[in-house]
Amino acid sequence: MTMHSYIRAIGFSEYTTKKSIGQLLSLAEKPDVELEIDGVDGEKLIELRRMVGKNIGIAWNGTSAGPGVLDVDCYNPFVYGQYNNIHEDVSVEKRYSDNLFLGACEDLRVGVSIIFSVQNSMDIMPIYLAKERLPKYTSVIFSALSLDGTILLPIKMAPGDENKKKQALKRRTNLISAARQGDESAMETLTFEDMDTYAKISKRIISEDIFTIVESSFMPYGLESDMYSIVADIVSAEQTENTITGEKVHILTLNYNDVLITLAINDMDLQGEPLVGRRFKGNIWLQGRIILPTKSANAE
Repeated sequence: MTMHSYIRAIGFSEYTTKKSIGQLLSLAEKPDVELEIDGVDGEKLIELRRMVGKNIGIAWNGTSAGPGVLDVDCYNPFVYGQYNNIHEDVSVEKRYSDNLFLGACEDLRVGVSIIFSVQNSMDIMPIYLAKERLPKYTSVIFSALSLDGTILLPIKMAPGDENKKKQALKRRTNLISAARQGDESAMETLTFEDMDTYAKISKRIISEDIFTIVESSFMPYGLESDMYSIVADIVSAEQTENTITGEKVHILTLNYNDVLITLAINDMDLQGEPLVGRRFKGNIWLQGRIILPTKSANAE
């Protein structure tokens, strides 16, 4: 599955052939945002963005083929995220086929390295060309597109369970941090806790549905490095309309272990009613907008 198929997520379900998708290039003739930077050997790198609804749009990337002419290398649908996640160490790697980037960061709350498609590659390109590393304490605003999602009911919690959950997450995050620094006691504690969790799940799965046991999850999905399968709480939900096609698009804010992700999914591809407090289950293409710290923040 190519990333271009995710154009459906922002309300272009009828654009399925190469010819019909190519027609969308006409939208780039009147972009909302136009960016240009110097590339290698005097090459001009260009990005055009056109919004087609609240926080959803298409970006075209390519090189200048003459005054006012864009030689398109690729295009990508996107949804703008709204919540910063600050990470101590964020790295990027240029994709082989074009001038876009994949980003990666460690987040102890998630438990795995998070790999995402960088939305604002034009901001990152000068740093890449200068062969510099991204500054420390760079933040990432996560967002995602989905082609298939299901709404799950929440797990009923007793009074005080939410606070216990937060304390358990904080404790586990501290243990993982200590384990990565070589603390053998922390490694041993994590191992025993995982074994205990596995034993409890093995007993409960006999008589219970898996999603009454597993409250949330975040794991790689398929062969693409920026694809994930997720189950997470819905903390906000709204609906927007694609101004070109009139199709309805849901914009959901998902919370996985205090990591917030803004998700866009076509109304036709979502089963169930998305309400705050319920859960979203589905496969996502993860994107991220890298926010570079200011010089004053770096100095501190």
